[in-house]
Amino acid sequence: MKTVELNVEEYLYAFYEKVAAQAGRSTEQVMADALFRFAGEAAAGAMERARK
Repeated sequence: MKTVELNVEEYLYAFYEKVAAQAGRSTEQVMADALFRFAGEAAAGAMERARK
């Protein structure tokens, strides 16, 4: 597995930190999950546009 360093604004990290605390997960895992979901949605959208 590769390691990626991501610079985010303090307020954005604080948001994910609060979400992670409520979910009982690490902030990094919540952020990774959000990015993974976004990537999937973006790929699905690109595939849909290519079909048209």
